[in-house]
Amino acid sequence: MTDDTLKFERYQLFQSKSLAHKLFKRHHTHFNDMYWSQRVAFSHTFSQTRGLKRDDVVTTLFSPTKDEARNSRSLGDWGQWYSEFDSWTRMAYVIALTGYLELYIAQIATAAFESNPSLVLGGGPRIEGAALLKKNKQYDLSLHSEKFTRGDWQARVSAYKKTFHSCPFEGHISDLEKLRKLRNDAGHSFGRDINTMKFAEQWHVEKLTVVSDNRIMGFLKLIETVANKIDEHIAQEHVGQYEILKIYHHWQSTAQHYKKQGRNILSKAFKKHMYALTGDSYGKPSLLIDYYESL
Repeated sequence: MTDDTLKFERYQLFQSKSLAHKLFKRHHTHFNDMYWSQRVAFSHTFSQTRGLKRDDVVTTLFSPTKDEARNSRSLGDWGQWYSEFDSWTRMAYVIALTGYLELYIAQIATAAFESNPSLVLGGGPRIEGAALLKKNKQYDLSLHSEKFTRGDWQARVSAYKKTFHSCPFEGHISDLEKLRKLRNDAGHSFGRDINTMKFAEQWHVEKLTVVSDNRIMGFLKLIETVANKIDEHIAQEHVGQYEILKIYHHWQSTAQHYKKQGRNILSKAFKKHMYALTGDSYGKPSLLIDYYESL
């Protein structure tokens, strides 16, 4: 059987997931690698203080490269401030993991709208958005995805249901709200409860919110569950191979030298391009190229 007898499966996902989800998983792995590297370093650093006294100066254990007044403080004081720093990093973790979940939602929703623009009109028969992409240099429906990443999660779920008729992560609203509020505390009030920072009655530094390892792990499980459910719900039905068609659309405008060498050379070059982007081999680019050219 040759390529010419095969059919391009427009709504068959590449490697069973959207490209947006592939990036989400890479961010997820990257986050875990950073997080656990810091946890190991934090535990090891404190373990070095065994056998020392709280009143010992910092230079008893460390050899600072800069001469600062803080170098003469006690290990007890250092331990307190290093623990505070650790609390700060945990708040930064909350901002990061919330950020790449919302990035995924924005990307998959935009791909769904652009792939099937009838969604913008409330549904109906599929419209081939790749044809609009090919013929309109300004084709961009990303603004329609903002309602899924702004406001509280009840509003986001309502918008999602209005567009896609049901919401597979509706049961996680409560936990997602806890995450959103904690992210707001981290981003807008120096890691403190935002409600306590509206007016400072006592004029002293409030303690940072403590985010435990178990809580971070819970948030990681939560956002992965939400991302998986969204991809299973809308990626194949509404996105399919639109993301790859869009990649080809942008790439082919810079690949005229391959086009001049024929279909096979063009196909091989795009296959290398896809591998460089995704780390996976794309099966038969010639079918996708022919489909795009036919639009």
